[in-house]
Amino acid sequence: MRTVVYYASIVLSSVALFWPLFYGRFPELRKLPGDPSVQAVGGLLLFGALAYMTYMDGDEKEVTAS
Repeated sequence: MRTVVYYASIVLSSVALFWPLFYGRFPELRKLPGDPSVQAVGGLLLFGALAYMTYMDGDEKEVTAS
């Protein structure tokens, strides 16, 4: 379940990164209230933080040069 949340938050943060472009391209999205730049920054912070919190780093072996 944790990996599903991680991958979903990665996809949603990438959508938030390009949100002003989507907002300007599709007239249906222009009906949403608010500034698209503020919405993009909020989405990046929200979904980026969620991806950061659900990232698992314990399954990998440590590889060194020696």
